[in-house]
Amino acid sequence: MKRPPVPVAADVPPASGSAHGTGRRTLHRIRVLTTVFAWLGGVLTIGSLVATGEGPLPIGVAALVAGVLACWLRVPRDAWWIPPLEGVVAFAALLLLPDPQVVVGFVIGATVRRALYPEDAGFWAKSAVVVGGYLTGLAASLLWGWGAIRPELLPTLLMPLAGMAVAAAALHEAARAVLRAESAQRGAEHARATATAVLQASPIGLVLLDSGGVPVLHNERAQFLLDWAGQNGAAVPCPHGPNIAVCEKGCRDADAEPVEVWVADRDRVLALHPVRVEQAGDEDRTLVAAVDISVRRRLEDELRHRSERDVLTGLTSRSHFLHLLDRALRAGDVGLLVLDLDQFKEVNDTEGHDAGDQYLVAASRRIRAAVEPDAVAARLGGDEFAVLAPGLDEQACGQLAKSVLAELEKPWSDLGYDVRMQASIGVAVSSAAAGVVGTAELLRDADTAMYVAKREGGARARSFRREMGEQALARQRDKLDLRAAIGTDQLVLHYQPIVDLATTAISGAEALVRWERPGRGLLGPGEFIGLAEQTGLIVPLGSSVLTSACTQAAGWRAAGRELGVTVNVSTRQLSAPGFLAALAKSLDVSGLQASALTIEVTESVWADEAAMRALMAVRETGVRVALDDFGTGYSSLSYLHRYPFDVVKIDKSFTWALGDTGRTAGVVRCIIDLADVLGAVTVAEGIETPEQAEWLRRAGCGFGQGFLFGRPDLPRNLALPQVGR
Repeated sequence: MKRPPVPVAADVPPASGSAHGTGRRTLHRIRVLTTVFAWLGGVLTIGSLVATGEGPLPIGVAALVAGVLACWLRVPRDAWWIPPLEGVVAFAALLLLPDPQVVVGFVIGATVRRALYPEDAGFWAKSAVVVGGYLTGLAASLLWGWGAIRPELLPTLLMPLAGMAVAAAALHEAARAVLRAESAQRGAEHARATATAVLQASPIGLVLLDSGGVPVLHNERAQFLLDWAGQNGAAVPCPHGPNIAVCEKGCRDADAEPVEVWVADRDRVLALHPVRVEQAGDEDRTLVAAVDISVRRRLEDELRHRSERDVLTGLTSRSHFLHLLDRALRAGDVGLLVLDLDQFKEVNDTEGHDAGDQYLVAASRRIRAAVEPDAVAARLGGDEFAVLAPGLDEQACGQLAKSVLAELEKPWSDLGYDVRMQASIGVAVSSAAAGVVGTAELLRDADTAMYVAKREGGARARSFRREMGEQALARQRDKLDLRAAIGTDQLVLHYQPIVDLATTAISGAEALVRWERPGRGLLGPGEFIGLAEQTGLIVPLGSSVLTSACTQAAGWRAAGRELGVTVNVSTRQLSAPGFLAALAKSLDVSGLQASALTIEVTESVWADEAAMRALMAVRETGVRVALDDFGTGYSSLSYLHRYPFDVVKIDKSFTWALGDTGRTAGVVRCIIDLADVLGAVTVAEGIETPEQAEWLRRAGCGFGQGFLFGRPDLPRNLALPQVGR
């Protein structure tokens, strides 16, 4: 890259250095001339003294003068004893020489020579000592007649001294001015060198522009950052204009707000900061600072990408999606799809989180592939996705939902076997006429429609209808009321006896929860357990039921009845992180022995690894585990072998079908024999007639429950000891 014609700071010479150099050289020449003049005066004085030939005294003074000249060569100028020696020479020579003009030349030379060295201290005092010696000799000659001086010679002897004083003063001040200028120049050069070093070491590119916007100075960092090349060193891209001068003006007019520019050849982003530099008596200049913000911009872009994109799937993030949805709603009507994957939990629980992540990524790609390029696909969280489709009406959104479902249902075999993805989709369309124009409202409506699709079995799409909103509000009220009922007298436990078929004695009871809802009466579990499962309230509800049932059974045993209690536990409750702790607390608070409690689960537990692990931990505490409704779901010999149960409950549908066909009787006998082989006892549900009870007893079934022995009711109505409520 060629250097631009604009000078780099280190290459610019001092502005007035040549003038100061000339002054220094002139001062040096004057010093040489005055020194020669002083030496000439001294030599003439020596010659005049030797020429008198009047004895040794003039020769001695001549030698003294020679000593003074030698001192001028070898002794520092500021030695304190040289001026007195010069004064003695002037005094003695004036008295000894017949022509005193030679002495005047010596005094003038010695004084003027010293005037040109103002850096030496005491110029005026030293000069006064020399002149004083001369004047003393002059006075002695006139007063006492020691020399050859006559009164008429005084003007010629004193006037040169007056001129000497004026010349010495002028030369002294001139020399001081030159030295001050030299000192100032050295300071300026030092300051310039320091400023240049700082300028070149600065990580910020600096460019100085004159009033016309022409760069007059810059550092190497600016040259590197701006990628100057060729003959136009001022060229730099800027939104305000084609070069840095126009950029400076635009930046200045914009209240010195920094402007970001992109240097394409270097893939670099710069921030240009202009600062006006005011100069008295001169045109203002502008200093432009160029800061490389490429790293910051990349970090900002990365953070923006992270905030706008879901890390796992690469789809739009929830927060950015809501922003885009709000902006789209302000621009016009939009369609919104909210999707929830129906099988994600099963894949995640059975195959692990890595497989679950793969499932989500594959689903996101299929959703993206099914929608138009101008649509926005987002992951709202977990296994919930959304699609924003600007300008689509309800019919078009319905077709889009079908396309998404069809794309999802294509076989996916990344786990080693084919999986057909399914989703529940809710569709909502904004409509200013209908008053649905807000982001929160539209999301609520689509979410409501999605839950309707899920309750209908999933793998389908449903468009929002106003009655869905009313149902959702009613459902929300039910949820709030149920949450408030947990832990209060509104939840009542009824018990259905479990009898020994051989003796017809009651061996225990199954606890069944009822909800005494104000204004609605007593509600059976079928009217609220589903809601509790879907909303997560089954966990606190189940814990409350478990504690109450354990307390009741402990009361029976305290009353002398060795009865056990069976409590239904859902798969969701069982897989909750705090279930084992809640179970231990219920046993501890009630004082019930673990062996007196039976946890009853359905065959769906086999599909949940977390629930199965918890179930095995439950058995290790001594609590019995019963498999409810055996034969109606995931019945498998391998499951029964891997996860043994203490009790197998024969579903009531088999009990009711006894006597209809021989096949049913054979199936029931097989269940009883299988349980016997596995070491489990059997409990037949739904016994309503003595004939059913007798047949089951003869077939080897150990226990039974049903309306024949008692409907679910309060303990007092079942001739069972009652504890608490």
